[in-house]
Amino acid sequence: MKEKYLLELGGENTELGKHEALELFTTEKYFPRLILDKKNIIVIEVSKVIEKLVIRRLGMTRRISRIIYYTKEEKIDEFLKDIPEIKIENYSFAIRVIQKKEKSESVIAKKIGDKISIKNKIDLTNPDIKILYYENGKSIISIYEKENYTYYNKCLEHHIRYRPYFSPISIHPRIARSMVNLSSCPLSGTIIDPFCGTGGVLIEIANMKIEAIGIDILKKMTEYSKGNLKHYNLEAKIINGDIKKLENCNFEAIVTDPPYGISTTTKGEGVEKLMERSLDLFAKKMKTKQRLVMAVSNPELVQNKNYTTIHKFEWYIHKSLTRYILVMEKN
Repeated sequence: MKEKYLLELGGENTELGKHEALELFTTEKYFPRLILDKKNIIVIEVSKVIEKLVIRRLGMTRRISRIIYYTKEEKIDEFLKDIPEIKIENYSFAIRVIQKKEKSESVIAKKIGDKISIKNKIDLTNPDIKILYYENGKSIISIYEKENYTYYNKCLEHHIRYRPYFSPISIHPRIARSMVNLSSCPLSGTIIDPFCGTGGVLIEIANMKIEAIGIDILKKMTEYSKGNLKHYNLEAKIINGDIKKLENCNFEAIVTDPPYGISTTTKGEGVEKLMERSLDLFAKKMKTKQRLVMAVSNPELVQNKNYTTIHKFEWYIHKSLTRYILVMEKN
């Protein structure tokens, strides 16, 4: 039986958040179909109820709720008159309005509350579930269960300020997480980061219970990765050496944030030559349709005939730096 879900996306990059969700649900065989797109609010129809572990993989979705009523009727009185009792078992609840046009939240909450049994306790502080109302071209009532949380806020525990070892140029946990979800790697797979640095991407891979492999040419960085993973009680296989070590590894996808400046991180090779060598090396190991997801400052450096770019997202850092998230498939 098909289900509909309402996703409230973070405001940082709604296109990235939308495609992260669509790609993740596709990978995990939910066969998603986008049926409403209002930038920060999207509605997706899927083939079955989404499991908690899959929901918790999401990094760019603030909240996901299961839709129980979905209609084109915008007048709430007309909308609600044909709705039977809203059954929520023995859960306590609160009613929240995501977006409305005319009536106040208290009026809407009263009207929806009249559809719920008086046996159910109202708890505005810590309810078991939240009943959400959204109105903008559609009228939607959805249910958010607190155990079905995404990692939008939770992954901030992995921010560099909380790690024992960090680099100031480490990628944001939400971005790292979304990159993993864009890789088409299932929970049963393995992802490799051939430029693992202090382990920001590895932390998100391992946290999702996906097998993680990291490579870095600097011994210091591999030690930092091990220390950060240990700090979060996570595990990954860490290899010190050149990216050629990747030839001895088996994996379903590559997700990485390569160095973008000429420094000790490239052992003097230079980013342009390093990227050219890396892409050719990756292509020899990857299978057709496997994905390479990279965060780069200059997309021109990663153009290669062995790949087709599926998605490109801009991530504004500050006035002098924009990162690009590239999702590429091996031809």
